[in-house]
Amino acid sequence: MIHAVKRELRVLGSSLFLLSAALLAALVLFALAAGDLLALSLPAFEVALPLYAAIAVGEWGKLRADGGFEVIAAQSRDLFPWVLARYLAVMGVVCLFALAGMAAVSLARGELPLWEMAAVSFPTVFLFSSLSALCALLFSREHVASLVCGVLWLAALLARGLLRLPWVQYVYPFLRFAGDENGVWPVNKAVMAALGLLLWGLTYRFAKRPAR
Repeated sequence: MIHAVKRELRVLGSSLFLLSAALLAALVLFALAAGDLLALSLPAFEVALPLYAAIAVGEWGKLRADGGFEVIAAQSRDLFPWVLARYLAVMGVVCLFALAGMAAVSLARGELPLWEMAAVSFPTVFLFSSLSALCALLFSREHVASLVCGVLWLAALLARGLLRLPWVQYVYPFLRFAGDENGVWPVNKAVMAALGLLLWGLTYRFAKRPAR
């Protein structure tokens, strides 16, 4: 698997690295220049990072939209190792730069410790990026995975008022950003991770039966 991930990293090229580095630099500059009245950790990492991760998986981690998909599908009855390796390659880059950004924001602003930013952000990142990987496997048109995740992301932001319902707080992806009045965010993030694993179960099932 390590060899497969390294191969997929070579396929990715430099554009994902350059874009992630540019966003990291902009985030660090903004963290240093922003005033004390602005909270940056949760909007940047719990809200914006999952969308960026989903777009990265959908655009750089192309699966069925990849020009070589038919050849890869014809050579194997099991696409899951290839799907997983490509996902890990993209998410490895995204998470590496995300951790660097979290460390920089934590040191510059002291809003949240690094471990808490990671615990709040990565389960939601895992959920959205897993959905993007599943959509990328199911749809042959480019940008569909990013579109689906973008629509869901926007719908979740617009549905913030539903937090008045008692059960929504457990499944709302941006709970800390919206306001965790009952302190249930650890359970919420465990649910996000479980939903991501469920999506990977679906991905595994479909990857076992590639279209010819």
